[in-house]
Amino acid sequence: MGSDTDLLGPSKDFVKTSWSLVKSASKGAGWDPLIRLYWKPLYFYVRRRGIDNETAKDLIQDFLTMLLERRSIEKADPSRGRFRTFLLAALDNFLADWKKKETRQKRGRGVPVLSFDFAGGERDYTLEIASGETPETLACRAWARQLLDQCLLELEGIPAHVAALRLRLRGADYKEICEHTRLSDSMAQLAVHRLSREFGEILGRRLREICPDPAEFQAELAEFMDLLKA
Repeated sequence: MGSDTDLLGPSKDFVKTSWSLVKSASKGAGWDPLIRLYWKPLYFYVRRRGIDNETAKDLIQDFLTMLLERRSIEKADPSRGRFRTFLLAALDNFLADWKKKETRQKRGRGVPVLSFDFAGGERDYTLEIASGETPETLACRAWARQLLDQCLLELEGIPAHVAALRLRLRGADYKEICEHTRLSDSMAQLAVHRLSREFGEILGRRLREICPDPAEFQAELAEFMDLLKA
């Protein structure tokens, strides 16, 4: 049985997706995939800054709507670092302005209302904050797990088997996996082995469509895995 961590085959092609999503969206693909990937990390970031959940909902809605209205994302510069770093810096500025004005400006002007599962986001946030991490680290981990969730949704398999793979990717040993999924040790290992390749293909296909350049694959894969397991 091969290694269950060899998710993307020999090349381990995992790309740094963010700037490619920006470019793709700017060319007409639409902003929804990008927004769906980043709203929860941004929400975690705001909540970790001590802002209550109802206010955080409004702030994230307003912040993302502002970025879309002003086309600020298109002006972001890839040479200045990662896209999530750009987003957090922009959000910090937005929060500073909000605190000065002491009011939330409701935006619209023809832009559709953004709809997110904030109730689910709050449940996930409550589970995550026990570690006491910085807002930045919490947001980065939320990004990695949001990306993982999107890929696992495409995976076809028995729910307990998919759950086994999810736990394994997040660093669980097989004893823990068996306790959570009620699979036998041999079945858990077999499920992870069988689904790992399919998961890798899904991940690779999704990302190669928007960024075929392999230059940054290794570094981003390493950070992605570290964030999942921490």
